[in-house]
Amino acid sequence: MRRSFLRISSAGLLGLVLGTHALKGEASTYKEIEWDDLMPEGWRKKMILEVTRMRRYGSLMDGDPKADEAYARLKKAWDTAPSSKTYIGKAIRIPGYVVPLDAERMQSSEFLLVPYFGACIHSPPPPANQIILVKPPKGSKVRTMDAIWVEGVLSEGRSYSEIGSSAYVLNADKITPYR
Repeated sequence: MRRSFLRISSAGLLGLVLGTHALKGEASTYKEIEWDDLMPEGWRKKMILEVTRMRRYGSLMDGDPKADEAYARLKKAWDTAPSSKTYIGKAIRIPGYVVPLDAERMQSSEFLLVPYFGACIHSPPPPANQIILVKPPKGSKVRTMDAIWVEGVLSEGRSYSEIGSSAYVLNADKITPYR
């Protein structure tokens, strides 16, 4: 099924504007943060302006060289999105949705944590500073798109996959269902 460039860029803009506030919750001994806290000051505003400028390509169809060029620019900007240093090396607690890196869709190995349902399944994925590679504690089991809380120490670290690029790694101490 072909999607127009406008639908793809609009979905990305919606994720930037609304998706980062999708999940909030209770406090704990870890510093509870929101997804917006992972964006450096001013970066979000810059990206919203860039996506808004790209709306002029909205009437272009997939395969059009202008649409392909605009999408490539957006993807490069999001794949290399800068991380915020504020919580690096700190114990945090953050809610999100599970996106598996393996074909089994249920794993105890690494997975991506994203701020909104459907991220990385629909194109384009969120910016790298809105995707966290989670290294769960032994015995943890999560399923595709589970809504969870993750507690652990956040570090800066780039990972790249077909699903999306992440700017952070979270060595999880605890994973619990989101309630």
